[in-house]
Amino acid sequence: MKKVLSVLVMVLFAMQFVSAKDVVTTDEKSLPKDSQTFIQQYFSNSAISYIKIDNEFLKGKKYEVVLTNGTEIDFDSKGNCIEVDAKKAEVPAELIPTYVKNYLSTNFKKEYITQIEKDRRGIEVELNNDLSLRFDKNG
Repeated sequence: MKKVLSVLVMVLFAMQFVSAKDVVTTDEKSLPKDSQTFIQQYFSNSAISYIKIDNEFLKGKKYEVVLTNGTEIDFDSKGNCIEVDAKKAEVPAELIPTYVKNYLSTNFKKEYITQIEKDRRGIEVELNNDLSLRFDKNG
């Protein structure tokens, strides 16, 4: 029984590497419509440098878009934005929830957000002074 289970685990592990082919392109049409709209709405001043499409085993596709200004944007398989890394620039204010803005305006008046990442538990932001803050969905 242990041999069968071991072989099954090895086969599943090998399938992950076989099916995980990354694609790199510059064609904006390879992104889901929601991703295209998001980029046009919030980052219209910068063009797409390249798009990396990761085929993740059992999770579907993940899209990493790098803009010509260096900003990296990650999207899930449905085209929802999950992370924006503006490097040393400021993340567009429209992408920051009100409760995060309120907290920062009270406690970090001179800093701004350079990276924001959303997951099912909440939001993590990184400030220009390299401080990371984590907020749950309730703020």
